[in-house]
Amino acid sequence: MDFFVLLTIIAVFYAVLLFLDFIFKSCSHYPYMMLIQKTGLSVGPFQLRWYTTSLNRLILKMSFWQPKFQTNWFTFGSWITICLIIPSICLVIVSSIQLCKKIFTEPTSELSSNQQDSLILEPIVPGINLPMSDLSYYVFALMFSTVFHELGHALAAIREDMHVEGVGLMFILILPVAYVHLDDITSLPSSKQLRVMSAGVWHNIVQALMAYFVLLLLPYMLFPFFTVGHGVIITKINTRVGVNGQGGLVTGDIITKLGNCDVHDFMSWIDCLNHTKSSVDSGFCLSPEFVQHHDETKPVHYVDEYIINCCDPNSKTNLCFEYIESLSNPQELPNHSCLNVRKVVERSTSPCDADNQCSSAHCYYPAIRKNHKLVVIKRQKKNEVLFLGQPTELQYISVTQYVPKTDYLSNSIPESIEKFCKYLIMFAGGLAVINVIPCFYFDGEKISRVLVNTMLKEHVEHLSVRLAISICLTIFGSLMLIIYMTLGFWSLIKIIN
Repeated sequence: MDFFVLLTIIAVFYAVLLFLDFIFKSCSHYPYMMLIQKTGLSVGPFQLRWYTTSLNRLILKMSFWQPKFQTNWFTFGSWITICLIIPSICLVIVSSIQLCKKIFTEPTSELSSNQQDSLILEPIVPGINLPMSDLSYYVFALMFSTVFHELGHALAAIREDMHVEGVGLMFILILPVAYVHLDDITSLPSSKQLRVMSAGVWHNIVQALMAYFVLLLLPYMLFPFFTVGHGVIITKINTRVGVNGQGGLVTGDIITKLGNCDVHDFMSWIDCLNHTKSSVDSGFCLSPEFVQHHDETKPVHYVDEYIINCCDPNSKTNLCFEYIESLSNPQELPNHSCLNVRKVVERSTSPCDADNQCSSAHCYYPAIRKNHKLVVIKRQKKNEVLFLGQPTELQYISVTQYVPKTDYLSNSIPESIEKFCKYLIMFAGGLAVINVIPCFYFDGEKISRVLVNTMLKEHVEHLSVRLAISICLTIFGSLMLIIYMTLGFWSLIKIIN
């Protein structure tokens, strides 16, 4: 399912909802009217809204837990939030510059690829730069982030003797947005206003940090059930990878070595993939006796301008190897030998880059295409898998570093926790950064207004002038966000095209 299919399904869903809502309301359908009244549901163009006052008592009880701690908690949070304003503005400016470079640089160039990897802040849209398989993580992480954000506002408001009228949750398309209705906050002193206004951003910062620490401690938390550091286990193999056929890799295989690179965990797996893609082909040290006994050379012929084949074209087990003669110890041997690949891997004494690296043996290189490699993939408790092709294909193998200690445990459990935490860091951190910027209808607008009014009160006499300064700051922050969002979606449109 791509982005446009998802958009069509959402549009049809809301069109049906609006149609049914109009029909039932126009005929005053009593069960429907009672359902709306009791549940607090309402339907609008491309939005579904839920509002309730039934949670007010629960939030009130939560606000009375450790009142002194909560007051210090929100005071400290307001200071952290204020300190985040300037770095957040700088982050949006830097991200806008990076997006400009990404848009106006050719996508095929190496520079553009590096810029795409180094993007700090980028809009995420399901089906474009987010896998559709992760849509549920996307929605739940965003919903959890916005609910936690509004809970911070509600708790801080009650601590400052404000009344919470109600709370709600709204879906705009598929994006969940929580909200809370509070009394007018402008009657409070500046310090109390800042505590209430900064509570949402502060809660998102804490939420992102908690998710980060869960990611760090997850191997220790799951230690009784999963092992980490002894290889990676395959969770999914893309059909484009030519290593999943008969005798190849299967889901559940534990990979311990990729070529000459040891695989311990997920990070070492990524390092080994990069090493395999960038490293120079290595040969195999083989004894002369082995080559003489197993050579099945046919008449040598050129497959194309660069590739030589000395094996039967129909053979699936043999490969043509080229003998690299040592300068220090030359020996007359055939330039090419057709050998069984698996036997070569098993009988090779060591890898080699030149013949003088082989003691009492000789160096043989596989005669393969320039952009292809012969990669030996070692598995736990199974034979090696021999991969012949472009190393970039191996990046389409999905793995996890959490290997179950028993067959009854699914490796999808830690993978789901990891993925949810990563999206939580992404969305909670993103909400904190975006919300703290002085922008219309964002928390940063109210925070900057209070800060300007408080800091310039002794230097600027007229309230209207202080208000004008805060409006100018808000206009600047809004323009920065508009430019960033425009560039972000422009880059996504380039991806679609």
